[in-house]
Amino acid sequence: MNEDNEFLPKDPDFRELVKKAKRNSILRIIVISLIISIVVVTAFYFIGNFIMKSKINEEVRNDAIWHSIHGANIVEQGTSINYSLFSATSKTEFFKKVNDIPVPWTSVEKVYYIFGQSKIVTSGGAIGTGNVEKKRIPMYFSGERVIEFIHPKVNASLFDDRSIVSNMDDDKIVELALSFDKGYKVTDIQKIFNKNISWFWVNTYSQSDIKDYNDFIKETGKDFTIIGDDAIGFHYNNQPESNWGAESFIRNLKALKQNGSYKDLADKIIQNITHNNKEKLSAENLEIIGVVITGTPSEIEKFNNVPFVRAASLGVTTDRY
Repeated sequence: MNEDNEFLPKDPDFRELVKKAKRNSILRIIVISLIISIVVVTAFYFIGNFIMKSKINEEVRNDAIWHSIHGANIVEQGTSINYSLFSATSKTEFFKKVNDIPVPWTSVEKVYYIFGQSKIVTSGGAIGTGNVEKKRIPMYFSGERVIEFIHPKVNASLFDDRSIVSNMDDDKIVELALSFDKGYKVTDIQKIFNKNISWFWVNTYSQSDIKDYNDFIKETGKDFTIIGDDAIGFHYNNQPESNWGAESFIRNLKALKQNGSYKDLADKIIQNITHNNKEKLSAENLEIIGVVITGTPSEIEKFNNVPFVRAASLGVTTDRY
């Protein structure tokens, strides 16, 4: 059956008018759909972009707090962010502070998505070179030595790089990591090393951690050291009222415990420091098991006979001027 013949008059002008109305209706629907699509996509973009920026800003803040306690004598320089349509990439730069001389260190790149978790895409790190048969292989980054620590309860072979420093001229500034024979109070350590301290290493290790380290040594015949980039502690500041930086360390740990991405890690660190809440989380109860000191070779030599130093690891060396 021909619908046109059935329902439309045979007047050609009327038929043309109906066809035109149909075309206009279809065109109107297409335009409205296009406008709605543009509005929806635009709204989705701006809402998604707002959510992503808020998420990135929060992560960058929390990462900065984490970096303030993670990495021996490493300072975060800043973070740059590049945005794309539905993702963003950040790059965080770091440097070593050696007597106020900045030495470029590692960088970390992360990618963020509107939906889903962020992830690290690149992270330069230290590498070891040398004979694999040796018990200890020194680590390097960009041609500079990476400092290492030995925990007081880890039965690793001891090393002392202070003899290397003693043979240097005073036109150099050096970074040296010292590992102690046990935990000491912040104030006691500050009295001895004073303004040559750059960073305090805090005992954040459980008995289970120590057992794992010693088991590794027994099973492999290799030494177990903790590289500075993985150590937990705080930077020295010349303010007695802040316990030389310890109070800031406590505040940062408490702040991290409130954050989702670092909450579990911060809680574990706090549990280890307080011996499962048997002690109060305070600057006075921190066990300092090592320090990073910086200065000229002659300044470092003053500490060659400190009796409780178990090991000394050379780090960054830079020109004095």
